[in-house]
Amino acid sequence: MATLILVHGAWHGGWCWERLVPLLEARGHRVLTPDLPGHDTADGAPSTTTLEDYGHTIASLANAQAERVVLVGHSMGGGVITQAAPFSSNLAGLIYVAAFIPQHGDSIAALAGAGEETPLNDHVELAPSGTHTQIEKGAGAVVFYGCCAPEDQEAAGRRLIPQAIQPLTDALEDPENRAAGTPAAGVVCLQDKAVDPGLQQEMCDARGIPTWDMDTDHSPFLSRPDELAEVIDKALKELGA
Repeated sequence: MATLILVHGAWHGGWCWERLVPLLEARGHRVLTPDLPGHDTADGAPSTTTLEDYGHTIASLANAQAERVVLVGHSMGGGVITQAAPFSSNLAGLIYVAAFIPQHGDSIAALAGAGEETPLNDHVELAPSGTHTQIEKGAGAVVFYGCCAPEDQEAAGRRLIPQAIQPLTDALEDPENRAAGTPAAGVVCLQDKAVDPGLQQEMCDARGIPTWDMDTDHSPFLSRPDELAEVIDKALKELGA
């Protein structure tokens, strides 16, 4: 069985995986769900936080494990696990869930702009600090949790925090293409209102990695956790992890 590090996306924290973790553990996997730097606070990461800071955090955790690990990145977390790859020699694979998959020199923001416009664009506001963005109050139900029960939409929406802008605009630094040389798989969410599903597939195709489709929203860890656990299991078998 695999050791998995689940990496959350923008505006979220490690809390978002709460329903998925026991399902993966029941399948025999060991699961870690860290908060990215600053994502355990109400104000989010400091404005000076970089994509490399995120990547080093996850790589350090991976390097501390006795066994090789698989990184699972959701949304912005896809960029984070890609940036972690150059800093770790302890990776067995990468799994991208409704995620951005930058290559050397790409930024998450630039990739987002390359896809079809999604409803997320209409519900992101500049925070008063000018260095962060935030999700318009109540809009999480539209852009992230459309297939979730109303009570889950409300509970998750209350936990969203401001997102520092810099990690989204930083270019990925992976000149030796370490991430591209790591076995990988992708999960495409077909009802996604945050990351264009067509773009998700294009990024996976650009990396030449196998994909599984899920007919759900941007947050299958909340809306379809059982199905996501099954798909991750399939991906792990494909990766030989």
